[in-house]
Order: sequence, then C-alpha cells, then structure tokens
Amino acid sequence: MENQVIELVLFDLDGTLLTLNFNAEKTRSELHDYYRSEHGLDLFFKPVLQRIDGAERLIEERKGMAEARAATARALEILRKNEVEALVGARLLPKACEAVSAFREKGIRVGVFSRTTRSAVEAAIETYGLGPFDTVISREDTALTKPSPEPVQLAISQFKTKPEECLVVGDHPYDMLSGKRAGALTAGVLTGLAGKKDLLDAGADYIFDDLRGLVLAFLGVKL
Repeated sequence: MENQVIELVLFDLDGTLLTLNFNAEKTRSELHDYYRSEHGLDLFFKPVLQRIDGAERLIEERKGMAEARAATARALEILRKNEVEALVGARLLPKACEAVSAFREKGIRVGVFSRTTRSAVEAAIETYGLGPFDTVISREDTALTKPSPEPVQLAISQFKTKPEECLVVGDHPYDMLSGKRAGALTAGVLTGLAGKKDLLDAGADYIFDDLRGLVLAFLGVKL
C-alpha cells in the first residue's frame, strides 16, 4: 500500500478521530415531541436526518412549503444543539492527531467530512487539537450527506484530485458507501460501532483495527 498514490485523505470525525458523547435517544425524543406537539406527527427519528426530510414532505403536503421549511429549520436547530452538547465528555481516539499529521508531513492533503453540523465539527477540531485540515465538509455543505457521494465529490473537486487518489477513512458503512460511490479508495477502522463485515459489505477496500494500522500500511510509519 505504500506505493499507492494518495493525494487526499478524508477522515470521518465521530468514531474515527474522536468519540462524541452524542445522546441519540435524547435527540430523537426531543424531535418526536416537537413534531407531535406542533404538527401532529408521531414519528420515530431513526435515522434522524432521513426522518427530518420525510417529515418535511408530510408537512408540505398538509400545510405548504413555507411551513414545512420552518419545521425543518426548527428540527435542525434541535439536532445542532444536541451535537454541540456532544462535545462535553468527548475523547480523542488513539493516535488521531498523529495520524492526521503523518499524512500532512508526507505532503498529502487531509480533510474531515461529517454528517454533523459545521459549528460542532469546527469546535471539535479546535477543542481537541485536530488538524490543521485542508478542507472541512459538514452536512450544510452539500444537498445530500453520507451515504451520498456528494461530500467526497466536493472535496475531490476542491483540489482537482482524481477520485482513485482520494482515500476515505471512516468507522461507519455510510463512510464507505460515500467514498465508493465517489470512486475513491475506502479504509474502514474498527473504532466505532460497526464490525468488519458491516464495513466490507459497504465496500471497504481495506480494514484496520485503528488509525495506527492505517498509517503503517499506507505510509510505513509506526505511531
């Protein structure tokens, strides 16, 4: 793998570089209560972003586009609040900062792509000393987020990189799907909730126990 030409490495954030203390149940409960009380919808918000999109379509049919967009804006604010709160109690994963630096020191561009809101992503990077990154892509930056290829395609276009010279690193099947659909190489790390089979089924080209294995395989550097 050391001979593989890599010009850009895109890291997922939560589960790959650090573990956020995101309270999914609290978030789903707050969203459920909001939509039920304000719009008469009884929805289970898993996965959250897809359900918010679905709720917008339902409200548009009943009350029109303006009401639907206002509801989505309020829902995203509830989600954003919980994502920012998730920074409290978050922790860096082993050798995360060193892994990012190792690629930078080889002249390879590095970036973060996340389904999380930009304010929380930037706060996490600053708080935990990650980066610097050449690009940061949050859910606000593309019409569709992971598992769509759009976030990876955006990063590739920013640097005019060939898709096959972009390496996407993540712990979730959505990371692998986003990368593969964009034509990038994909490396799964077993530092999140997904197992090896989940990542391989989603198209991972490589699997590593953690970022140390990734850096050793691609750069020949032991962290």
